[in-house]
Amino acid sequence: MTAGRSKKKCPFCADKIDYIDYKNLRMLKKFMSQYGRVVPKYYSGVCLIHQKRVANAIKLAREMALLPYVR
Repeated sequence: MTAGRSKKKCPFCADKIDYIDYKNLRMLKKFMSQYGRVVPKYYSGVCLIHQKRVANAIKLAREMALLPYVR
């Protein structure tokens, strides 16, 4: 038996969400630290594909001035 942690499930894969909207700020803030940085996937439990989509959505929201840049 291994004494490691259980692997987190990707919330986007579990809900079968394909498109991550850059205008959904409440959802995007869950994947940002208090300093405005994108949280790594091993903290958030998001798979690689959705982590890239979340990062791109956050970058686009920053370009549109909906989210702040890193402090």
